[in-house]
Amino acid sequence: MARWENGAGVWRLDPNNGDGAVCSRALLTSDMPPASPPPPPQNPQSPSLTSPMASSRSVPTSSASPAALLAHLAAVLSTPNWFVHPSLPHLPALLAPTLPQMLDVPLPVRLAAAAVRAAAPCRHLLGLSLPILLRLHSFSPPPLRPLFNRPFGSLLTHLSRFALTPLMLRLFAHMHLHSPPAPTGATYNALIRSLCRRADLARALRYLSLMVRSGWHPGAYTFNSLILGYCRTHQANAARGLFDKMPLRGFRQDVVSYAAMIEGLSEIGRIDDALELFREMEQPDIHTYSVLVKGLCKAGRGEEGLQMLHRINKCRWRPATRAYASVVDLWCREQRVVEAEGMLEEMSDRGLVPSVVTCTAVVNAYCKKGRMSDAMRVFEAMKLRWCKPNVWTYNALVWGFCKEGKVRRAMALLNRMRAHGVEPDIVTYNLLIRAQCVTGHIESAFRLLRLMEGDSLSPDVYTYNALVDALCKGGKIDEACSLFDSLEDRGIKPNLVTFNSLIYGLCKGDQVDLAWSLLEKMVSTGFTPNSYTYSPLIENLCKMKGAKEGLSFIDKVLKESVKPTTVNYTIVIDKLFKEGNYGLAKKIWGQMVSLGCDPDAVTYTTSMRAYCNEGKLVEAENILSEMNNSAVAVDTIAYNTLMEGHASIGQTDRAVSILKHMENVASMPNQFTYTILLRHLLQRRLAEGGLLNVAGVWKTTELTDIFQLFEIMKKNSIVPNTNTYSAILERFSEDGRSKEVTSLVSRMNDDNISLNEDIYTAIIICLCKSKQYSYAWMLLRSMIGHGFVPQLMCYQHLLCGLISEGQADMAKQIFGNSRWKDYNPDEIVWKVIIDGLIRKGHSVICRDMISRLEQMNCRPSNQTYAMLTEELSTRE
Repeated sequence: MARWENGAGVWRLDPNNGDGAVCSRALLTSDMPPASPPPPPQNPQSPSLTSPMASSRSVPTSSASPAALLAHLAAVLSTPNWFVHPSLPHLPALLAPTLPQMLDVPLPVRLAAAAVRAAAPCRHLLGLSLPILLRLHSFSPPPLRPLFNRPFGSLLTHLSRFALTPLMLRLFAHMHLHSPPAPTGATYNALIRSLCRRADLARALRYLSLMVRSGWHPGAYTFNSLILGYCRTHQANAARGLFDKMPLRGFRQDVVSYAAMIEGLSEIGRIDDALELFREMEQPDIHTYSVLVKGLCKAGRGEEGLQMLHRINKCRWRPATRAYASVVDLWCREQRVVEAEGMLEEMSDRGLVPSVVTCTAVVNAYCKKGRMSDAMRVFEAMKLRWCKPNVWTYNALVWGFCKEGKVRRAMALLNRMRAHGVEPDIVTYNLLIRAQCVTGHIESAFRLLRLMEGDSLSPDVYTYNALVDALCKGGKIDEACSLFDSLEDRGIKPNLVTFNSLIYGLCKGDQVDLAWSLLEKMVSTGFTPNSYTYSPLIENLCKMKGAKEGLSFIDKVLKESVKPTTVNYTIVIDKLFKEGNYGLAKKIWGQMVSLGCDPDAVTYTTSMRAYCNEGKLVEAENILSEMNNSAVAVDTIAYNTLMEGHASIGQTDRAVSILKHMENVASMPNQFTYTILLRHLLQRRLAEGGLLNVAGVWKTTELTDIFQLFEIMKKNSIVPNTNTYSAILERFSEDGRSKEVTSLVSRMNDDNISLNEDIYTAIIICLCKSKQYSYAWMLLRSMIGHGFVPQLMCYQHLLCGLISEGQADMAKQIFGNSRWKDYNPDEIVWKVIIDGLIRKGHSVICRDMISRLEQMNCRPSNQTYAMLTEELSTRE
């Protein structure tokens, strides 16, 4: 217990009292330290601030960070003899150099004030400073505790600014139980406002009741807080009632009251009521304008929000960042991404720093449109706006590149993330794993799984769904079943998508009995099958037992549990057409439509193919017109089907003219488009009775046939373009016909048609197959010179080919001079070194190439090194 000694003003606390604290006069009234504290001892063995025990013994310097100083102070206060620690007199000046020197204020109070001042700019540091203040207050004798009023009030203000309500509640509880200082009206108001902002109205009302019982009267600030609280709990009528009662209670409805009511109405979507209230205001402030901008944009009324933003600019106010952010967000949602980027530029011109959320919204909007170069431009500009990209920004880019099929670019971002201190999350890995699966690189997908686990991330059901689906589509049914069976041991519960993928794979692999067994297991597990579950089973029934069996299955099973879909009916209709049962096919078509299942492009194409096979091209043309009238996108398969019909009866010009209609991205001509036309030309030239298959067409086609096709195209006002050459060159490259490839490239140059990335890749691989490595290397350098980044498969074919031909030194030189920083180091090792060099018997040279990678700062992960070691051990 405290006592007064010798009349000298020395306060001492009994070490056995409730606080367990001891204070001396020297501690409570010591002078402020000199401006430059003495340097620490020059002892290399002295402890540093990195250890709590060390920080409690050492004297910090002026170069220490606020976080380190606060940690040091907390460590000192946790020691038994904290009151005699030599660093305490120096800490106020170190923590807050700008704090006025208050020599007559006791040291604990100065420490508290300095701790608050040091923590104020940072949300994280406020959490560190609160226990320090509470401990200093507890250690101080009762006569000194009222002096903590200002540090407590200042801390409460900062906590409120950062909306740290749990910390505010902790501080309030301490003040309430260990007063003085006791909570004041301002304390209650700050806490009530913070709770109302969190929509915790019930607790706010309880503290209001406690405020009144403690003798404090609510004021206009209290009313404004409660108005906001009622609005955020969707009690707008109660909020308006409180707003209307303010004059009756003697409080004037000021700009804050209006802004609170307008913000509340805007947040619950009553924007017209908010605007009506806004018109009643005499002098709205910038906050009110910003609230309305946000509310209008949230309601989808962006033009009005933009006008409100212009009114802010006319008033020569500096608009709030959130007002711009609201407009940017709306433009992104409405796919007006150019305007959204323009708003970012305007923000920068006005000295505003957009948040990472706002910048990411623009990046994501460009990615959704497939405009990856624009997305990367905004991404690169973020650092110029002092806005550091986060994992969401990177994930948006990864998703965009994967969607465009540019998996290499997406993989390169993985390395860039880590270089900039952003750790990939499970979403990043799932996107990359699915992309590798879609492109057929299943082994790379499993390698990514190992990297993911190496980063202490647990794969989820979405990760394994991608892998199971890829294995099934790749015909690796046994591996898919094995992976499926292992999920339970991995702590993963399969979902409906997992079952559907495996049932599809089993049906495609002619293991229908196992598919039916899996269906039973799926139902017993508690999942309800959907139309995707039944589609492969219906297709198998139609294939094995005829269309009527499939239709019977639809009638007896699907109607009991799942509504049939267009996909289910299309399978049966296609089989009926193939069986020549046109009457029943039309009847089922009508039944499908009557049940609300609108035919899609596949359904229409099925009907079109049937008419083409019968030579009824007028009816087939009518189907195409019906698709356009029904707003069903005509895809490449539909156009190819119609072209096949015309070409089969010798209507070459009509078949070629269909190319004119293939204008949108979804229906770009592909290899099969030109196969149809070339097959007809070859049939006439070779005068063969039977039809050539796809492989036969490309093996028989000569350059003269290609040039004849080009002439027919030009005759029909169709100029061969990059897509035309790409489709033909890729097919010739697959067959290793390098002579034809080089001739077509020369023709492209004559026609001033530039090579794209796909054409470069196809030609390089073709040249490597033909062992023309010098020409392949020259073309690869040309590709890089034109701004393209070669696919790793190009390097794999080139390097392996050179080594096989005894040109290992040339291969090493190419490897050492390549720009590997544009790739993910792990993927380089997987696709060039493991899948290329090691698996083709060149394991000796790979060690040198790994060393070269490390020298270029392209170090693979530890998991990849482990994979490399495994491969080497099995090959050597």
